[in-house]
Amino acid sequence: MTKTNAFKLVLTVWCIATSLWAVPTLARYPERQVTIVVPYPPGGVTDVYGRALAQRLSQIWGQPVVVDNKPGGGTVIGTQLVSRASADGYTLLLTSYGYTSNPVLKKSLPYDVKALSPLYLLGTSANMLVINPNLPVKNMNDIIALGKSKPGALTFGSSGNASSPHIAAELFAMETGVKMTHIPYKGTGPAMNDLLGGQIMGIFDGPSAMPRVRAGQLTAIAIATAQRHPAAMEVPTFRELGIDLVFGSWFGFFVPTGTFGDIQNTIIAGIELALKDPTVISAIEKTGLTYANLKQQDYQKFLDAEEVRLRRLIKTEGAGIQLE
Repeated sequence: MTKTNAFKLVLTVWCIATSLWAVPTLARYPERQVTIVVPYPPGGVTDVYGRALAQRLSQIWGQPVVVDNKPGGGTVIGTQLVSRASADGYTLLLTSYGYTSNPVLKKSLPYDVKALSPLYLLGTSANMLVINPNLPVKNMNDIIALGKSKPGALTFGSSGNASSPHIAAELFAMETGVKMTHIPYKGTGPAMNDLLGGQIMGIFDGPSAMPRVRAGQLTAIAIATAQRHPAAMEVPTFRELGIDLVFGSWFGFFVPTGTFGDIQNTIIAGIELALKDPTVISAIEKTGLTYANLKQQDYQKFLDAEEVRLRRLIKTEGAGIQLE
């Protein structure tokens, strides 16, 4: 055997050995704790999804999966954290509409949107106007009358500036001609606490608020869907009340860009398996989520369409949605 052939043989054996060593490395994922960063405080629906899935994923993978709440900046703080994380699959972002609105409405961001890649879209949710039942206003006509007679007297909370509830409130104000006062919070949980305590008058939440509505803790005025929502059939749509408002949010996972495709596929497979668990199903169904189950490229197309829609709203309709 010549030296050249011997060298080629050694090189071939080395390449085969290296490839055989690399495959099990990917296949072993996860080998340690996986963190799901939720850029909202505990108590909101995004946090509910994260905790329900984390518990089941821990069982599926045999490794701890924890939720790390990083609220603030209208989801910017948590999103920035994941954008700077290693692309190894051990830090995931579970977020919602703020991911769409922040790059559109904010002049600058402390992270590059290209540093994150869409992984899995759980689903979408409708915006529903709920108010404190102890208020003197009881229906849509009362709310509009108060908003017009006392500009700014209507105080609406939201899960943050440029969040889906915020934009829904602005669109409502534009469609009805009322002037309201927007109070941003670091998540739906704190906003809901103040609503229940009477510090604010209303919020655009999702069908997840229906247990409180049925318990008499909140009054549901209308829901921003084209037809009545199956999880809130007793609540009229805005269109039924003469207001053209159809708007909602979405919830999904992202990973740092550059995460191996095999690792992404393992995470997706784990999420899809977890979503078949009765406990997870029960937790999610209480929120009224409409499943989407879109992966990677299809998820990106969805996000692109949402961005186009928001830019159109700002340009042609959303006089109350201001660039920051």
